[in-house]
Amino acid sequence: MLWLVYGAGLGLAFYMAWCLGANDAANPCNCVVGAGVYSMRKALYTFAIFAALGGILFGPFVMKTIDRGLVDRGALGTGELIVGSLSAALAACLWVTFSTWLGMPVSTTHSIMGGVLGFALVTGAAIRPGNLMRALFSIPVSPLIALGLAALLYYLMVRFFSVPRKSFSNLSLTILLYLPLFVVMFLSLFHGIWRFGFLPSLIFATVATAAVLFVVSLWVRGAEGIDLACRLLILVHFLSAFAFGANDMANATGVFVTPTERLMGMVPTSAMLFLSILGAVGIALGGFTWGYKVIDTAAYRVTRLDPITGLAAEYAQAFTVLVFTTVPVWLWGFGIPISTSLSNIGTVVGVGLASKGLRGVEKSVMAKIILFWTVTIPAAALLSGALFRLVSWVL
Repeated sequence: MLWLVYGAGLGLAFYMAWCLGANDAANPCNCVVGAGVYSMRKALYTFAIFAALGGILFGPFVMKTIDRGLVDRGALGTGELIVGSLSAALAACLWVTFSTWLGMPVSTTHSIMGGVLGFALVTGAAIRPGNLMRALFSIPVSPLIALGLAALLYYLMVRFFSVPRKSFSNLSLTILLYLPLFVVMFLSLFHGIWRFGFLPSLIFATVATAAVLFVVSLWVRGAEGIDLACRLLILVHFLSAFAFGANDMANATGVFVTPTERLMGMVPTSAMLFLSILGAVGIALGGFTWGYKVIDTAAYRVTRLDPITGLAAEYAQAFTVLVFTTVPVWLWGFGIPISTSLSNIGTVVGVGLASKGLRGVEKSVMAKIILFWTVTIPAAALLSGALFRLVSWVL
């Protein structure tokens, strides 16, 4: 019976990954699509590739938070644990599917958090308040930081692109933008995941960053003005998709790490890798089926985007998500599962306000989006608690 329930749980994990692709594909894709740089289909192809890479390489950072950080699962029996995981995943799936159907960009991070908290309250499992507070703290902070960073970047980008620049200036802008992203990414990979010493990690990260920046310099060579902005936007679209996979893969699979370890006899690393691959496939399918629904809202209905506003917004999105996913690992030992949806909409609102003021943002659309954000955690928690009671009664 436990194996049957666990199999159903893995099916739900795949379903949640599909929901991630369907609802959250907008996060890395809306700017490059809304600015007219990429078609919808082309953006979804590159999204699927780079999100898979991010989830497989960086997903274990945030899996530790979702699976072990919020709730003390050690005191729960295996059966209770698996039913709770199943209930949390199904509750989150139902809420995200409903929201995606309406074209609303909701947080899958908050949906799965609500699902985990819901079954924890029903079972009486101990909730770790410190870890919960850190996760909740990121809810208002991440979109506000993203909004402010996007607005600041827009002002700087407008000044830069308002006059013709020499090739050296264009190359300098490219390096200034992408140097911090690549350093954080590679240092986290070598030191945080592969567990090299800090000094070797710093050396390897420096070499890797220099190599990638060299390739990037070839990519932007000869580009000027709007053409340069378009190329930089395409590049940051890749990075944003990578950061999305790194941060959000755990939403689909994180609650099944411990059950996978127990039933399949896997060590934690193997369990997380197996679940990351499963999640990557589901995310790709979700993006190619319903992904266009939320992309349409985030790309066209919140504000009007062009290559410069799109570049500022997408860069702020990638920077915010990547930093929240990796830097806390160095401080506390695990990543903070922030909402890429909130950060993404925050950046779009930021460039809309910076470029056109209050009239640059569609207030009715934002009011509806904020309403869905507000009810996500309680709705998922109530669904999860009810489903746990129902499944427990049936079994």
